[in-house]
Amino acid sequence: MEKRNHMALAYLLVGISAAGRALLAMPDNTQLQELSLTVLAVVGYLLVARRTVLPLVCGAVQIVLELILCGSQSGGVWVWLLPLLRSVDLWVLVLSAVLMLRQAGLPHRLMPGAAAVPLAVYTVTHQLGGPLAVSSGAFILFSVLLLWYAVLMIRAYNAARVKE
Repeated sequence: MEKRNHMALAYLLVGISAAGRALLAMPDNTQLQELSLTVLAVVGYLLVARRTVLPLVCGAVQIVLELILCGSQSGGVWVWLLPLLRSVDLWVLVLSAVLMLRQAGLPHRLMPGAAAVPLAVYTVTHQLGGPLAVSSGAFILFSVLLLWYAVLMIRAYNAARVKE
């Protein structure tokens, strides 16, 4: 790969980040691993920032949310606020996926739509205190669908690399 092919590198970093997040599959425990994968994606978003800044904004929101989630907040209002922040973090991830797919010129609306269904189930069951098995199963399915996004980003990387 030529060193000046920033778009190819951006797609590669975002694809690796999505694959890493999918393999973590931790519904409630946002750890530093997830935060570091988000930072990796933000580096990719920085490389795309000349064309559009929206993925970078999404990445910045995710970093802030994940820093809050990684903190030691407990008790009081945090009992209700942390699950909501976790859901918002994941929905921002889906939004950044839509933006990056659009940026890569991949008209795959099926992947974000398919990922939104288990994410919606996870969000509702997690917020309303539904069955843990349903919430966890929906999150695992969402994680598997993130692998689809990773594959699409790796394909975009390969297309940009070959194009250059």
